[in-house]
Amino acid sequence: MNPLKTFLLIASMSVYFLCPQSIIAQKNHNNYTPFMFTSSIFMEGKEPNEQTIDSIIQLQSALSSLDLEEIKYWNSAYPNYRWHQLLMDISNAHKGHKNGARVVIMHLAIYDALVTISNYSTDRTSKRPFELNSGVKLFAKNKSTSSLCEWSAAAGAASQIISYYFPDQSHKVDSCLQAFKLNRLRSGTQYANEINASIEVGKEVAAQYIAYAKTDRTADTWEGEVPIGKNKWKGIPSKWDPMKAKWKPLTLDSNDQFRPGPPPSDWEAEMQELREFQENHKRSNIAWKWRTEPVWDDLLERKILEYDLNPMQAAYASALFHASRYEATIVAWDGKYHYWTIRPFQYDPGFKPYLIDTPNFPGYPAGHTTVAGSVAEALSHIFPLDHKEFELLAKECSESRFEGGVHFRTDNEVGLEIGSQVGEFVIKRFQKLSPR
Repeated sequence: MNPLKTFLLIASMSVYFLCPQSIIAQKNHNNYTPFMFTSSIFMEGKEPNEQTIDSIIQLQSALSSLDLEEIKYWNSAYPNYRWHQLLMDISNAHKGHKNGARVVIMHLAIYDALVTISNYSTDRTSKRPFELNSGVKLFAKNKSTSSLCEWSAAAGAASQIISYYFPDQSHKVDSCLQAFKLNRLRSGTQYANEINASIEVGKEVAAQYIAYAKTDRTADTWEGEVPIGKNKWKGIPSKWDPMKAKWKPLTLDSNDQFRPGPPPSDWEAEMQELREFQENHKRSNIAWKWRTEPVWDDLLERKILEYDLNPMQAAYASALFHASRYEATIVAWDGKYHYWTIRPFQYDPGFKPYLIDTPNFPGYPAGHTTVAGSVAEALSHIFPLDHKEFELLAKECSESRFEGGVHFRTDNEVGLEIGSQVGEFVIKRFQKLSPR
């Protein structure tokens, strides 16, 4: 092998195994600390009997190809995977306002539920169904790190949170929960009492998060007035948008903790840069990419699967990622509605952004790039070998908002800078939760 390539390989592997911040390198997958809540439910260990084993064998005795696909569907990937998809599907189909905390609250509830059962110890020494009786087939990967069921705890927590934010979809969510329970039992990995107890743990944790969510100010509406002045944004924001600046933080000391300094008093030079870009470029592919694709969410899922994180690691990674996004939103919107800064198409009415529809709220700092800076830090903390990939994506996201014509360059650069600071701050809070 080329000496340089050998050196780089050794250096990268050293980062992987020695970096104290990487949860991938952690050998101890227990002793995580809850972010907010835990459960008081206690399940007494019960030795499995012939009847419990026979019920699983009976369920597995006449499985169709469709049944096998359903088992694979509900037991693949990691515990929060399908429930995040369900939340996104319901969110995307919903007409009207969607609460901005729904995603982070669900993932925090899942994380806390998994912490509860991962740190749970039981006197039961019996084997799992497929280990105890050769008549039970294993139709799912046995990646569990707990004596209870992480998949079931995630299902219990997620189903309650989704139904809270979308009560008109509670019937659909409950149907999914029942399908999950059946297919978890069919998989041969858990006993029915473990599945049911773990679901109840998830539900109890979720109930506490729902009580918290009722006080987090994400449902509050704005009744203020739009200020008038030179280089001020013009328009009427939605009644929910300005209140993002007032959401209750999860980790920040205050909503204005990372408020940037004032924007430029003169935007003419930056406006000219936008005009010249359009003169030299007829379109921007990255502008539409970052406008229409869930780049960061897809990337998180892919990395969790690439690195084959165990259930607890995946829950931690998801909670950290979405908390970083939530906090960055607060910081960006605090700046937006403190300064009420003009957008390019308002500064120059003759200018037509490539993205056509400029978001209906002030520009400085850019929300996309503040979030990009924050989640790039979170992802780099979880997957340190890929930090350069995340850094480049954050910069591309920043550039996309300029090329799309919806932001001045300063909006983006400042957003990226403060977003990175937010991400670092959130990471420090979460480092206290994972085993060292």
